[in-house]
Amino acid sequence: MKKNIKIFAGLIFIFLLGIIVYPYIINKNENSGNGIDPQMDYGSLDEIVFDVKTEKVKTGDLILSVTANGIVKANKELDVMSNINGTITDVYIYEGKWVAANDLLLKLDDREYKIALKEAKDKLIEAKVEYGFLTKEAPVDTAETDVVQKINEELKKLETMYKNGQIEKDKYLKKKDELETKLLFTGAKRNDLILNKSGYSRAINALEKAKLNLSYTEIRAPFAGVVGDFNLVVGQHITSNKPLFKLFDINTIKLHVNVLEDEINKIKRGNSVRIEINALPGKEYVGKVIYVSPFINPDNKTGKVIIKIKNVDGKIKPGMFANAKIEVERLKNRILVPKEALLVRDRRNLVFTVQDSLAKWKYVKIGKQNDKYIEILSGVSPGEDVIVKGQYNLAHDAKVRVRN
Repeated sequence: MKKNIKIFAGLIFIFLLGIIVYPYIINKNENSGNGIDPQMDYGSLDEIVFDVKTEKVKTGDLILSVTANGIVKANKELDVMSNINGTITDVYIYEGKWVAANDLLLKLDDREYKIALKEAKDKLIEAKVEYGFLTKEAPVDTAETDVVQKINEELKKLETMYKNGQIEKDKYLKKKDELETKLLFTGAKRNDLILNKSGYSRAINALEKAKLNLSYTEIRAPFAGVVGDFNLVVGQHITSNKPLFKLFDINTIKLHVNVLEDEINKIKRGNSVRIEINALPGKEYVGKVIYVSPFINPDNKTGKVIIKIKNVDGKIKPGMFANAKIEVERLKNRILVPKEALLVRDRRNLVFTVQDSLAKWKYVKIGKQNDKYIEILSGVSPGEDVIVKGQYNLAHDAKVRVRN
């Protein structure tokens, strides 16, 4: 019996010992798993120093912009064509060549056109001779001066009435024709009749046409640019009014963008634009708005805006995709902080500044903002150091180390 009592008492002792020791073991294991040292002095956490990056609160202009995307196009793009049929005898260009305005690009066989020009000159000489004979044979001009003067005055009056909208076009043309016919029969236009009868006027016109056709055997650049889509060779026959190759003016580039209907009225001609091109990372170009469409596309509710860019380095190519930030408003002399500095806690805007290596929590009232800066209406002043990196875990008066 005593033996059983001893065994029972031993079991009770072990049970009580387990109740006392078990929580200690569990607590130790949990702290060990969380990396917390039970021997640590938690008061030492106040000595932690946070690394941060700061920028100065500054005064400057806040530029408000409208952002839009679009495709780059050449300032001028032309399908070069010939005005006559012909065979190529000389080629002075190649794909990608830059040419100046009026440079000779292609030469066509001109022999037939030179013959036509000589024939036109010969016919003009014949017409001059005929004109001379008719002038000698024709009677002296006996036109009545008073009648001629009266008809000319009526013609002037008719012209004035038509310009002022006092007479309809059909009546004006009919009356003018009647007066000019009367003037012709007075003998006042005797020389015009002789020029027409002799064929002198027609001969002059034929000569000018022959000269023009001969000039068409030389295809010249209408403006400075780069040759594209070119594959012509000497001996190739070409047809008039059919595209031969392209000419691009890329010294100046045009960017066509579509702007949403609720933003397009903010944009005006002459607005400055900052342009980034996807194919040219790290570079920023500056342009100006030259056209704002008065029309809104009903399908996508956007309007077209055209921006002119100087292609200074020649790297911008037609067809490239670009992003444009169009300046629509410039707010002068505003207090500005970088957007990264702003935090929202308890639905209130705040920033952290640095004073004597301590983070200072400051509530701020904000105004307008763009993609980089926020206008500060109250809360901080120009010259203060505001934290822009490392502030998310800070508390008021936390120790910080500035690493800019």
